[in-house]
Amino acid sequence: GINAEYGKQWYQRRVRVICVIVVAVYIKKFAHEAHPGVAPRFVSGLTCALVLITALLLPVDVFMTSYQKYPNGTWREWAADNTTRAEINNAILYTYYTCYSLLTFCLFILTPFAYFFFEEGDVEEDIPAADRLCSAFKYSFCFVFLVVALLLVGAFVQFGDIPSSNGTIIDDLDSLGDQIKSKGIESALSFTISVLTILGLFVYIIYSAYGLSAFPFNFVKTRGNAVRELNKLRVDQITREEKERQLAAKYADGRPVIPSDRRLMQKLARDKERFSELQRLVESEHQSCWTKIRICCRPFSIVLGIFLTLVSLAFMASVSVTLVDKYVYSNYTLGYVLTTIHYKYSPINYILTYAQLVFPLDYILVLLIVFYIASCTVDGIRRIGIWFLWVKMFEVIPGRTMPQGLLLLSALFSYAMVALNQLMLVAMPTYSTYGSQHYMIPDNGTMVTKPCDNHSPKGECQLTQLASIITRFTIHANLYGALVTYLVSAFVGAYVVGFIVAAVRRKRSILEKLSEIGMLRTTLF
Repeated sequence: GINAEYGKQWYQRRVRVICVIVVAVYIKKFAHEAHPGVAPRFVSGLTCALVLITALLLPVDVFMTSYQKYPNGTWREWAADNTTRAEINNAILYTYYTCYSLLTFCLFILTPFAYFFFEEGDVEEDIPAADRLCSAFKYSFCFVFLVVALLLVGAFVQFGDIPSSNGTIIDDLDSLGDQIKSKGIESALSFTISVLTILGLFVYIIYSAYGLSAFPFNFVKTRGNAVRELNKLRVDQITREEKERQLAAKYADGRPVIPSDRRLMQKLARDKERFSELQRLVESEHQSCWTKIRICCRPFSIVLGIFLTLVSLAFMASVSVTLVDKYVYSNYTLGYVLTTIHYKYSPINYILTYAQLVFPLDYILVLLIVFYIASCTVDGIRRIGIWFLWVKMFEVIPGRTMPQGLLLLSALFSYAMVALNQLMLVAMPTYSTYGSQHYMIPDNGTMVTKPCDNHSPKGECQLTQLASIITRFTIHANLYGALVTYLVSAFVGAYVVGFIVAAVRRKRSILEKLSEIGMLRTTLF
């Protein structure tokens, strides 16, 4: 067990450092330069780093579960005792619960408190800190009540038993349920995680689906030429100057200026003041070192964009394969739980299952997949903005995101990363549930080694703790399992629509890019 423990510690130390660095870079990139408040950045960074670390526990979970058995299906000497295995599994399980508990605190208590505190704290209003504190406590109490209600419902409400039937699949589910029976506190946390997962899947449908398609295309498409943008500005300048001369000639005799012409003259005056700044920014963009590097690396950018598009397609294909499996071989009554993976040609699942045999290849691949999906999610939120129903609340703009917008960005991102664990079970069911475990079974007088699945003899295989947490609630709440399946299906559909939109939509011009960072508007002229 020394190698296993060393591998786990090696991965966790480096992942924590990487997550903190990545989150710090993103927070620094999006935070508003004119609002240097530390608290919103700290709360946002803490929440994002914590949820990334939680999402990246999966390879550790899979490794510690798989490493307890030899490739031939026998238990390793140090894992032959049930007590030792239980201690290892409980350590991983309690790590998950600790991370999810801290996430629940951050998402339902700390983030709302920070949001309401800074919403009431506009500098120009000069509201005392004590008043802002009382107001934030007042509004945050609703979220405290919500958390308590979720925990109580999960702990005491019985969601039902596995439906009775003589079918083999029901027996398999009953056997599976025996492996993951839980206590009240575990049921409460499982229910809370399930609620967070549902919220996260809506984030995937609205934001991540478009981000997974638009983000790779961003590397392939070209932005408008800066010279053409400058020529367009000069044409606009000539047009504006001609209008100014016409208005000046019209009222040269001193007649009163009519309101419509007065408004036009004021608009032309504002446009004239902004023109020089806009011209300077476009010229600066054209002459910048980064623009020259981007032009030189254009072939590599295209290759990277095509590769990332293939990664997105492979991930969505893996999700789609499992969804088809669920719809064909399971049903609503069972919460679309699968006891056997019938379609085994899921690209991501296949690659990770075999990559696990080469330490630490699967760690690296999962790390890259998580960071890629996280980047696509943030990119989708940046492109679409943060909305409440039909009201656009905040723009997510590099260097221009308000503190409240930054907090909402971190909340949406965290919901998505919590739901990523559920998506991992869909995209890579074998890897996420059993890893590379095998078991031995007699066949015609000889012992045959088979990969573990839900048909494995009792005591021969064990679920990863992530699969245990999620499946624990799903097999007793078929409504939740069915809702997750339908939402994931909607996510696939949203990706297809987003892919078409991203493919036909042109890349933003330099003027539009400058407009995004809030320096100028593209509708000046």
